[in-house]
Amino acid sequence: MSPEVALLYDVWEGVKDQVPQKERLHTAENIVRSFDDNVDISDAENNLHDFDKVMQAAIVSHFDIGFEDEDEDEDWET
Repeated sequence: MSPEVALLYDVWEGVKDQVPQKERLHTAENIVRSFDDNVDISDAENNLHDFDKVMQAAIVSHFDIGFEDEDEDEDWET
């Protein structure tokens, strides 16, 4: 785990219990966005299993992990 991803993990573990359940995904998404804007957390996908389900969802959503672009498939057909 890179130091940046480790810091993301530590920050989330420190704040998640302070955030109401209904707000956790939104807060996690904001944290991921802030980290991605300021440090390199591109390898967060490699450590996805280390995070809880809320932060996993925020990381997957932010980096579009597992989503395929239909246009990419069409380019190969021509």
